[in-house]
Amino acid sequence: MPKETPGIEFPLQITGKNAGYDLADVKNSVMFNIKNILLTNPGERVMIGDFGVGINQLLFENITPDLLEFIQERIIDQIDTYAPYITILDLTIRPINENALNIRLQYNIDFVEIVDFIDIDISNI
Repeated sequence: MPKETPGIEFPLQITGKNAGYDLADVKNSVMFNIKNILLTNPGERVMIGDFGVGINQLLFENITPDLLEFIQERIIDQIDTYAPYITILDLTIRPINENALNIRLQYNIDFVEIVDFIDIDISNI
């Protein structure tokens, strides 16, 4: 039986007894996971058909207040499901133009009590 080595795994979890971890690695892993959730289209991930917000697909719709509300609900639901180790502190979605959105998400990484944010522009061009 292979010996378990301490470290970080995806989905994010601390492994091994008394596992040490680098906070920069945790922050980077969480940000990577959030980007994957935002940019992955539902059905794109093998064996996890409902994973992903599918922002790029939604940008081909007319950007309306209803669409922005739908995107916000979808982001919250996906993070609750696939990144339950973070708490959303603030989520702002605003149109940049008819083809692009800005998403700013401030969050707390619960198990290490780190507040961080992601600010990303997404365009269908």
